[in-house]
Amino acid sequence: MVDEPDTFIKDAWPYESSDSQQTSQNELDIMKYIEKKLGGKSMDRLGIVRAKNGSIVCFSEAGNLVNDDTSAMLGSVFADFKVALSQTPTVPTTNNRAITEDNPAKSILLRVHQRMVLQPLGRPLHTLKSPYELIIVLADAMVAHSVILKKSGYLHRDISPNNIMVVDDGERVRGLLIDFDHAIKTDKSRLAIAERTGTLPFMSICNLQNSKVQRSELDDWESILYIVCWLGVHGVNRDEQVAYQQEIDAMCKDDEYYKPPLAKWEAGTFDDVAIAKKNDLEGDESFNDRVLQYFQEGAAYDELKDMARSLRLALFENPELGLLYSGVSVIRNIPDKPASRKGAKVLGKSVKAIEKGCKLQPMVC
Repeated sequence: MVDEPDTFIKDAWPYESSDSQQTSQNELDIMKYIEKKLGGKSMDRLGIVRAKNGSIVCFSEAGNLVNDDTSAMLGSVFADFKVALSQTPTVPTTNNRAITEDNPAKSILLRVHQRMVLQPLGRPLHTLKSPYELIIVLADAMVAHSVILKKSGYLHRDISPNNIMVVDDGERVRGLLIDFDHAIKTDKSRLAIAERTGTLPFMSICNLQNSKVQRSELDDWESILYIVCWLGVHGVNRDEQVAYQQEIDAMCKDDEYYKPPLAKWEAGTFDDVAIAKKNDLEGDESFNDRVLQYFQEGAAYDELKDMARSLRLALFENPELGLLYSGVSVIRNIPDKPASRKGAKVLGKSVKAIEKGCKLQPMVC
């Protein structure tokens, strides 16, 4: 009998030292700090990945250990290459890759090779059996997200399907929140610097428009809404996603002008995607006609629709937010107001929108 692995190695090239605001971007240090504040047992219980070990990758040069980073790779051409890149127009990535800086020189050059040993080992969301399981996993992940923010002050800032994993706990599934590459320490009012970061189809409207309104947990909750919509349309598991893509390919072949639902969430400029989301979310009728009607069929997907409706209402039509939340201001064409937002209250309302998932466990098993 072969034992199943319970750890995995993350090989990544994060920022070399800090972001534009001189805030540490060392994921290992961030995770160790979170563990110090929460405790290892709490992290395991909540479903938060833990760093067991890790360091910068080094190599030997003339008898000395040298950090493996982009400046070392480029050598003498580093300075010239940096100047050339800084003069290159910025084009957003459209292949669901994380986006961090508008300056291509920073995005490409200031990175260091790092490896970490992480635990536990999760599996991708596309291995889930049904939307019922997805709701449970998302609920777990965002409970963990809320506790991390409250106890350590770190805001995740890159909530996407790739950063929420699935772990098995007996007969039920649990969510696992991973990847703190873009997490940032918030101030006492639980606000983070206004910096564009995330994964294109799941970025908040305020984030896409690079609003001066500071980021908060509301931006990450907005990302959860987009995950629900994305997987509701494309399918939760791999078989459904493949079948959906085959259907779309056939329709595109028959009609070269056909545009699949949510296609504008992953293509074009940041402003293009923001406008598309604004149009899709600005009212119940638009949301239903542009998004919900394209969800996969079945009772389980009807539950996912209800969750999407609740999240949209909590985020975009919540009177308790007033004019302070950037998403609301964008939808209503109200100028941004960089003031403290009532994140805690809307967070409580949003949690209620997915608590239903925890009650669906018998339907999963």
